[in-house]
Amino acid sequence: MVETSQMDLKKFWRLIVMRRYLFIAVSLLCMSVIVWGSYFVPKMYEAQCTVLVERNVINNLVKDIAITPSLDERIRVMSYTMTSRNLLMKVISELDLDVGREKAGDMEELVKNFQDNTVIKMVNKGSKAGAADWFSVTYRDRSPKIARDYINTLVRRYIEENVSAKRDESFEANKFLAEQRKYFKDKLDVVDENIMNFRRSKGIYIAIDEKTIVGEIKSAHDTLESIKTQKTELEAKKSATEKQIKEEKPYTVAMLGKTKGDSLMSLQNKLNELLLKYTENYPEVIKLKAEIESLKKQLQDKPSDAESPRDAETEMTALNPFHQKLKEELAKIDAEIAALSAKERHLISLLESKKEYLRDIPLEKKNLADLERERDTYKNIDNELVFKLGQSEVSKQMEIQDKTETFRIVDSAILPAKPVSPNRLLFILMGIIGGLVGGLGAVFLFDYVDHSIKSVDEIKNYFKTPVLAVIPQIITDEEINRKKKLDLKVYAISIAYLSIIAALFVKEAIGKFL
Repeated sequence: MVETSQMDLKKFWRLIVMRRYLFIAVSLLCMSVIVWGSYFVPKMYEAQCTVLVERNVINNLVKDIAITPSLDERIRVMSYTMTSRNLLMKVISELDLDVGREKAGDMEELVKNFQDNTVIKMVNKGSKAGAADWFSVTYRDRSPKIARDYINTLVRRYIEENVSAKRDESFEANKFLAEQRKYFKDKLDVVDENIMNFRRSKGIYIAIDEKTIVGEIKSAHDTLESIKTQKTELEAKKSATEKQIKEEKPYTVAMLGKTKGDSLMSLQNKLNELLLKYTENYPEVIKLKAEIESLKKQLQDKPSDAESPRDAETEMTALNPFHQKLKEELAKIDAEIAALSAKERHLISLLESKKEYLRDIPLEKKNLADLERERDTYKNIDNELVFKLGQSEVSKQMEIQDKTETFRIVDSAILPAKPVSPNRLLFILMGIIGGLVGGLGAVFLFDYVDHSIKSVDEIKNYFKTPVLAVIPQIITDEEINRKKKLDLKVYAISIAYLSIIAALFVKEAIGKFL
């Protein structure tokens, strides 16, 4: 196996030596095309700007009570936003790059060029909370000045529009939440008013409960029976009082004695005796007091010389106080009966409404439950909107005072001094490797298409007959010398050319790394 490999290598080497001129020519040609072609590739200059994403410490303090526009989401779509046609057109207009490009196709080509060559790279994304994120924006162009100005203008414009967009978003969110809160608050007020009207019309001031209504009906029945009993008692009392009034005369005639003075004294003594046994409310006591007052009044009105003879009897007429008291008692009884009758009518009406309401409780309960469910839904939404509105207000104030995450340019793009492409070191290495591969490929390809017989074994295999003799190629000394001189010239030229390539390689390496 090893011998076969060595024989193949020797065969390949002999083939290269035999066709060395073809190998050298093709190798140098491929190498020249790649190496010298790199000097015709336009130089590209790269400008880069680095932007730091600052996360304000206030953000952590109010993260549970403030809603700020998502910076992570903005960073996620940054490449699309920053290279959007709208933003690029503003940058082009500011840099006057649209001058002389009246055709729509020219502008579209310019915008497409900026979009293709603008590279945004995120660094430190998704790190621990509180760690700073930053990103770089890179652009390549043939003009170093355009590359620098474009990057700086693009980043500045993006930051300005980002800040403006965040503020607009906060203001719009706050306005929207305020409108929604007012809308649902009005609906909540309407539902509350409907519930109050429903309760007021149905007499419901606590939660609907059938047992409670039944208890109220029973209590009303008991009260109604008590009122009927009281009315019966009062009517009986009224009948007795009316009977007493009929039996009692409205006026009384009292024979008070021979003189009014004696009569007054007699009445006073009788009153004193009665007070020893009865109270002042005793009917006879009240009657005597009235007679005494009437007699005193007569004594004051009539002079002493107008009195009758001492032996004449004095007669006095007065209102019967007991009769008057009975009439007052009767009026009081009538008033109580009227009050009890009104209360009885009210209780009967209330009982009827309660009974009717008890029959309608399932429907009314459902209606009230629906209203309360609607009220609870709006109340929950209103509470949530109040909470969100407070968060939005804090967020709006943070945006106004610029206390949220902000973009800060750390390194602005500077005028690039050296081109970043073409990378001639890489081109030269590729040229050398390509030249060797091209030379070998040409040798093997030429050998493959060459169908001439090159050895005795091929004759034996082809003709299937024995070989009688082999006539070798006769080369004179003159031809050998001529070939040696030609080889020296070819080798010298090749080495000199390779030296030039090597010098270019060293020069480019020094320029790149020093």
